[in-house]
Amino acid sequence: MRMFRNGLLMLVLVLPATNLAWAQGPEGLMNGVSFKPLPAGSVIRVRALDNSDYNLVLQADFESALRSKGYTVSQDARIIFTFETRNEIGSWSTIGRRHILSLESYGGQGGGENAKAKFNVYNSETGGLFNRGRSGTTITTPSRYRLDVTIDDRTNGKRLWQGWSEAKRAASDELKLTRRMVPVIVDGLGRTIRRRTFPLN
Repeated sequence: MRMFRNGLLMLVLVLPATNLAWAQGPEGLMNGVSFKPLPAGSVIRVRALDNSDYNLVLQADFESALRSKGYTVSQDARIIFTFETRNEIGSWSTIGRRHILSLESYGGQGGGENAKAKFNVYNSETGGLFNRGRSGTTITTPSRYRLDVTIDDRTNGKRLWQGWSEAKRAASDELKLTRRMVPVIVDGLGRTIRRRTFPLN
């Protein structure tokens, strides 16, 4: 009975932490470096390095987010807000397929003499007749979405701020995921930020 009560207590303690981890969901990561102050209410021009339909949607999101923070958006501004989206492809390692039977033959005109059949009974790596082995594909570095932003003064070419956010590539729609990074970056404008996490849900 005492063991049952102890087990029940452990379950009560573990479940809230588990539910909290589920509730948090996937997270993104943001960094920012401030080189010079960015005056509040600055007039800013938003520019995409690639004028794709995808980036035009993000440009509109950035302009809307900047206006909501009190900035003025204008094509004639001296402060240039430039952004770029990137997909960083991850890396995979693959272990060979499971081999149970191998055939060898040599000699003769048709190469059919001295034929041999070999059964692979057991192999801890590739598998055999009595085991599956470790064959398969393992993700060593996950793919990521990344959004880079720079803010420069075009009158003197000096950089005022630089920031970027990234998230692990998942089944989520790429555009939908990247759009969630926009308000996070705008909130961090002009400040130095080191590895700040933010929810993607």
